Amino acid sequence: MFVYLVGMSQTLEERVEELERRVAELTGKPNLAVRKKDPWRTYGAFKDDPDFEEAVRLGREYREQQTYEKEIAGS
Repeated sequence: MFVYLVGMSQTLEERVEELERRVAELTGKPNLAVRKKDPWRTYGAFKDDPDFEEAVRLGREYREQQTYEKEIAGS
């Protein structure tokens, strides 16, 4: 029975060490290279995407409609 507890204890110690290492990584300083916001990183991500083109078209259509209705209501 003692051998079983020793083996279990080592496994528990290894698990605790692993958890402590992960907590240290997570609570450390953030990597600024990863967190830095760079608008150019996503530039061209939707190039030649028909779904994106449709979303742009629908957005433009909606904005034009809203502007037209506001002009009519204001006159």
